[in-house]
Amino acid sequence: MRSNMSLSDKKNRQMRINKKNTNKLSDISYLDLVQAAASSVGRVVHDTYSWQGTGFMISDRLFMTNKHIIFDPIGAKDFFVEFNYELNDMKIPKSITAFALSPETLFVSSPDYYLDFSIVAIGTRICGEGDLVDFGYSRISNKDMPTKPEGANIIHHPRGGYKQITKLQNQIVAVGPDVLHYYADTDVGSSGAPVFNDNWDLIALHHWGAPTRTAYAPNGEPGPNDTKEGVRISAIVEKINQEKDRMNQKQIALIEKALSCDHTHLNLLKD
Repeated sequence: MRSNMSLSDKKNRQMRINKKNTNKLSDISYLDLVQAAASSVGRVVHDTYSWQGTGFMISDRLFMTNKHIIFDPIGAKDFFVEFNYELNDMKIPKSITAFALSPETLFVSSPDYYLDFSIVAIGTRICGEGDLVDFGYSRISNKDMPTKPEGANIIHHPRGGYKQITKLQNQIVAVGPDVLHYYADTDVGSSGAPVFNDNWDLIALHHWGAPTRTAYAPNGEPGPNDTKEGVRISAIVEKINQEKDRMNQKQIALIEKALSCDHTHLNLLKD
């Protein structure tokens, strides 16, 4: 969805971002966090080989994306996930590893598009030489409330292309009970991408190119209407816990493993 901002509006927006995004020094290990977070992100592809969006691992077996990408367990069987669909430092495509989905093992989604999430188990490897554990995962938790002005760092496959990172000129500007609103460059195909804060903690599931509900700026006023929107991970965690009564014991064990993970993607990087 495109914004119809005037040049003046765009300049004012950039001035707001520039005031909040000050230059900082970072430990060099910051780059390891970025790479580890990126490794868990995959491209969602239909079995007709048409790209559909982005998603990411939340445990060593479970994958999260938007409900509007993978709607139900029946349709999930028609999709697969590609990891390493990206360029190396020589601008040469990396070797892809693709996995089928296994909705019969687990499929959990929001009952409507309000939280707009689907979680599905990864199935057998279709092609490539990578093992699922090689790609790591990002921890989900209910600790996503910004305590200071923060960036909204997104790793995604805009327009189904090679993996990209939105790192510059981005800012969380408004918070709602279920969503975060932020300035960030996204496109069709970015849906389902993980949104990270400046510490590379997972805080939201990107799902829309414009606000769908009200969120509030730090001054208590409704936030601007020219932002992007992500569903807060805390809201998704709350809903997952409510859905446990509908799961069998093996599915509950898979969900509990994701919810109880006490480390981040960085710990999964291999030497």
